[in-house]
Amino acid sequence: MARRRSRGEGSIYFLEAKKLWTAKMTLADGKRIVKYSKSQKVVREWLQASQNALRQGTLPKDNRLTVSEFITNYMETVVKHNLRPKTVEANLSLTRTHIIPTIGKIKLSQLRPDHLQNLYSQILDKGLSKRTAQFVHSIIHKSLRQGVKWGFVVNNVADLVIVPKPSRRPPSVYDAKQVIEFLDAVKEDRFFCLFVLAIYGGFREGELLGIHVEDCQLEQGIINVSHAVQYQIGKGVVVTEPKTKSSRRAVKLPAFALKVLKDYLKQNGKRQGLLFTTASGKPINPRFLVKAFKDSISEAGLPDIRFHDLRHTSATLLLSANVHPKIVQERLGHSSITLTLDTYSHVIPSMQDEAVEKLDKLLSHP
Repeated sequence: MARRRSRGEGSIYFLEAKKLWTAKMTLADGKRIVKYSKSQKVVREWLQASQNALRQGTLPKDNRLTVSEFITNYMETVVKHNLRPKTVEANLSLTRTHIIPTIGKIKLSQLRPDHLQNLYSQILDKGLSKRTAQFVHSIIHKSLRQGVKWGFVVNNVADLVIVPKPSRRPPSVYDAKQVIEFLDAVKEDRFFCLFVLAIYGGFREGELLGIHVEDCQLEQGIINVSHAVQYQIGKGVVVTEPKTKSSRRAVKLPAFALKVLKDYLKQNGKRQGLLFTTASGKPINPRFLVKAFKDSISEAGLPDIRFHDLRHTSATLLLSANVHPKIVQERLGHSSITLTLDTYSHVIPSMQDEAVEKLDKLLSHP
């Protein structure tokens, strides 16, 4: 076997058995990395680049690690312990369904932008939404960002792809007349108080189901959001913390909603614990609430909207009444006013009309 050594660390030689030029380099931990090519120039450039990366501390730690092995470890050691259970479930589902079957066998160090671009294209070709592709990209991007910090990859190839961007559509909401029709139709329903709080308070469904009697400051007319109910695979219906830090908030109730809440507490003899429960006193499954809501609007002959759209309805009515967006943001528990304005941008034109009229009055000439 002909053997030729390059200068410095590592070696280059011609492997007769495979008829390939070979470059080898031994790392500080004793591991060897190898590059084969028909071209001596290719392996020499690879060795020089690897030596430079080693000196700069940017050489990947393990060239044999696959995307599947890396992202599975990332899910178990990072995601599982730092995100909410529902978010973990969603991330695991997308990873198992889309990421691992498509790019899982690729060596992490050999992952290219076009691999990711093809993955997103396949998701869209299956008829799935751009939002799904965007979620998949987010998982990959965050995992590779951590991979760079750990030294498994030199750079984040997810920075180099074109990410599908879903178009933002205005949420479906009820106008004031439809809200009144809905509440009139459900005034004898077991969830009447809950529906009123959803519309007048702008709560998320999990937050509503997580309200405890102790969270209700009746004299001040305030409900403190400090719990949430959600369904978790393997655990069932559980009481957990609110969605985000900004979700913890105090929501002031209008007089009508406060009266309905007081009547509900009095009629049901509620003095402590969850405000809304099953007959046996357990937390209500959010899926059951959604079904009950769908049945109610169907019987009332009202347009089909999601339960979450009652929250959008609350915000839209407030903004239409010229309540300052900052107040709406705080009531909804949004992390920023930008999110509020982006979500309800469909209301802004009507607000501008009134603003223009007021400006005309202020600056009108005699």
